[in-house]
Amino acid sequence: MSSSPSLVNPTLGYKLDPGEPGVAFVAPASQSIARVMNQEFANYIDFKKQAAEQRGFIISGNISLDLQKRGSFLAAVAGKTKVLIYIPGKGYERPLPNQPDEHGTKSHNEPDDIRKGEIERKIDELYRKLQMTNDPIEREKLSQQILMLTMAINALSFGMKMPEFLIGMLLNTAV
Repeated sequence: MSSSPSLVNPTLGYKLDPGEPGVAFVAPASQSIARVMNQEFANYIDFKKQAAEQRGFIISGNISLDLQKRGSFLAAVAGKTKVLIYIPGKGYERPLPNQPDEHGTKSHNEPDDIRKGEIERKIDELYRKLQMTNDPIEREKLSQQILMLTMAINALSFGMKMPEFLIGMLLNTAV
């Protein structure tokens, strides 16, 4: 009697999300990661195409797989694709301060508004310094700091939560 280990390779069935393009194939556990990754990559390409149709582009993307042991293999049982699309000229609409949103709750944007005000003041100060200096190294340094602070204010404008210490570091490192 030989006691050789046997491989168990079950067949996994997949469902697509409602409205998701593609065909719900089955795959053995040994090929599941390639199957799910292929579907999620197709979703990413579809998002990229949608962004291009709106004259935008993807600024951030993430594909994640849910891996579980199935038989003798670590198999992908689900996947998720997330993207952040930027469309130039299209503003981010936030509820006004102290106005009810779609759920009837009031939003308070005062801390973000205060931070944006501080950053805008620092950007103005850096622009004034940039106009007064003739040193090319100092001008480059000021330009980089203006760019970093501009990206921070854009992130706040789009509703991204930035840790206080990061905003503090940006404001403190600016000359």
